[in-house]
Amino acid sequence: MDKRKSRKMMGQTSSASKQVDNSNQKKMLQGSFWMTAGSLMSRILGALYVIPWVAMFGSFWLQGNALFSKGYNIYSLFLMASTAGVPSAVSKLVARYNAQQEYNLAFRLYKKSLQIGLVTGFIAAGILWFGAPWLAAGDVNVIPVLHSLAPAVFVIPVMSMTRGFLQGNNQMVASAMSQFIEQLVRVIYMLFMTWMLLILNNGAWQDAVVQSTFAAFVGALGGIAVLAWTLWNQRNWFILKKQESLDQIKISEKSLIWQVVKQAIPFVIVGSAIQIYQIIDQYSFFKIMQIFSDFSYDMLNRQYAIFDFNANKLIMIVISLAVALGTTAIPLLAAAHVRKNNDEIASQIRFTLELFMFVMIPAAIGMAAIAQPLYVTFYGYDSALEALSGTLILQFSSFLGIMFGLFTLLSTITQGVSRNDIALKALFYGVLLKLTLQIPAVALLGAMGPLVASMGGFLLASGYILYGLQKIYQLKLEHCVMTLNWVTFAALIMGGVSFGITQGMLLFVSPTSRLMQIMIIIMAVSLGGLVYSYIMLKTKIPDQLLGNRVAMLRRKLRIKLK
Repeated sequence: MDKRKSRKMMGQTSSASKQVDNSNQKKMLQGSFWMTAGSLMSRILGALYVIPWVAMFGSFWLQGNALFSKGYNIYSLFLMASTAGVPSAVSKLVARYNAQQEYNLAFRLYKKSLQIGLVTGFIAAGILWFGAPWLAAGDVNVIPVLHSLAPAVFVIPVMSMTRGFLQGNNQMVASAMSQFIEQLVRVIYMLFMTWMLLILNNGAWQDAVVQSTFAAFVGALGGIAVLAWTLWNQRNWFILKKQESLDQIKISEKSLIWQVVKQAIPFVIVGSAIQIYQIIDQYSFFKIMQIFSDFSYDMLNRQYAIFDFNANKLIMIVISLAVALGTTAIPLLAAAHVRKNNDEIASQIRFTLELFMFVMIPAAIGMAAIAQPLYVTFYGYDSALEALSGTLILQFSSFLGIMFGLFTLLSTITQGVSRNDIALKALFYGVLLKLTLQIPAVALLGAMGPLVASMGGFLLASGYILYGLQKIYQLKLEHCVMTLNWVTFAALIMGGVSFGITQGMLLFVSPTSRLMQIMIIIMAVSLGGLVYSYIMLKTKIPDQLLGNRVAMLRRKLRIKLK
């Protein structure tokens, strides 16, 4: 009798555990959809503007790209410092207190985060403004660009804290919409001002870059407006939640601030990983190349623009997928961590990793396959040599994007389960390897060198985090390996088809025509995507990741499982 009761109780526990897993996976998919949609649309907008922007710059387009990139790399680092990693920390802590039904505490934490954001934003903006001459590293054109970015550094923390609060409440739609509107307003302003300065008034290209970077502030105002409207529209729901609060946990104002800061510091350091790598490139590439080559500064600027701006703009579209997945995972992992449910955490980590593989690997391989028409579509065809150089760098950057994305995802996971120590150590080892490889890689490979050094650094850092998580949570990655094998196989077949179509069509069409390149991209992506989808539908992997609707789709298409 006792054994029967025991088995029954175990069965009920197992059933409950499965229900939690399924519920979390459903939340993860819904959240991922909105965060991915918002992030992806923002990144696509942030890349598409380049086509008319570059056209308006004419022969100065590479110089403009290089100047824009130099300013934005420093700005991104200051932006991370001004937000101090608080948005992700807020998301995590709000999810934790919501899981404990301490809703009033979550609201207090949000208010404190806004105060922290205003202070850190003011300090970071002041340092960026007054420190611009020193940060410019001798390039006087960079100084006004940094000045134009200071206002954005001041206001964006408020927007970021609010996004973190909404994400902690699993309200991903508002966060995604605000992200999209921010980018839309930014792009409209920068294109309008560039047209007015360069086309209408025949002004200086440097001034157009300054206005294009100031657009970050204008865009931020648009994003803040969306979030303010959401908070007002949801006010009754928030009031209801506050009334349901248990109010059993008592925390002083100082303790609350310290909690936010303590959680935020690792977020800002680890969250700045890509910016840290880019800053290393910005301040070392020119000096190393001046020692080991006889290229002029103008030529080095052009090379720098190709790998740091041109390729980076496009691969960030792919990396945004990983950022969206990580952002969605934080509240779910934090809630599981509060419940001290290691099985649930392990399940969530495995699911997140498999979802990452499913979307990231084919996206990266697909981008590498269509790199030539993609590069020409966005940046034009100045010369065969430059197009070839840009294509090769974009192809390598596409695969580097997988490592960027994997580190972003894994480091976010460690933060969600309060194992920041693993992420910090991983970042340290990765940056150390990057610095070690930087000089020989740049000296031997030129513009490709920084990317090779970055690949080594992120590979080491990602491996270290994965090993740490495996050791703590016993992840049982056998299923992940099977998913990886199938996804990689399908993605390589897809890549081969897309590359074959691309190269075949380039034999018959002009390599300089943007319209022809767009047609090649549409053809290659469509057929390649169909191949990948067909192979995947022959397996049960999509069912496990995307739910029961996949089976319905398979039946409609009359595709049988292997």
